[in-house]
Amino acid sequence: MSFEEICKLLQDAYNKNWITSRDGNISWKPKGADYFYITPSGVRKQDMTPEQFKKLSLADMTVLDTNEYKPSGEVHLHHGLLKQTNNEHFVVHLHPTYIVAAMHKGYDLPSLTNTFPELSRYTSIAPTVPVVPPISKELADRCIGNLMTQHNIVGITAHGVVSRGDTLYDAYEHIERLEHICKIVTV
Repeated sequence: MSFEEICKLLQDAYNKNWITSRDGNISWKPKGADYFYITPSGVRKQDMTPEQFKKLSLADMTVLDTNEYKPSGEVHLHHGLLKQTNNEHFVVHLHPTYIVAAMHKGYDLPSLTNTFPELSRYTSIAPTVPVVPPISKELADRCIGNLMTQHNIVGITAHGVVSRGDTLYDAYEHIERLEHICKIVTV
């Protein structure tokens, strides 16, 4: 895995309209590491460079680099999920159009799993988090609580999704699969 791959994935998410310029965030914890990396706050994600990533302590989120950027406002969410494993792990938070639309229309995301077996074969959807303030501790706690029951992805009502995986592409593909199904049911 490389920072360039994360940057490329953010460009892809932007091109798919899953984020606007300064939305979304991704984190990565290398196997056995006592630190993690996260995208910075307030930068244009489609133009990110590897030098902009923030390195933080897994113990207490102390910043371990000297660049001028601040960590993503969703750092508590990422930290809470990454500190649960000793393996390499990725957390991806995006705002995919059709997933957000499906939640807005009242679809229960976990129920879609039963209707579309190609989704459930590779992706386990956690119960949806209700409307909570973005970048809040409550958002982090609710997402972590729902995902820690061995699910891969959770919807956040009127906001987006958080996905996790042992590879960057695993985490991203959970979003891709759910977005595809939500497009089918909302169009």
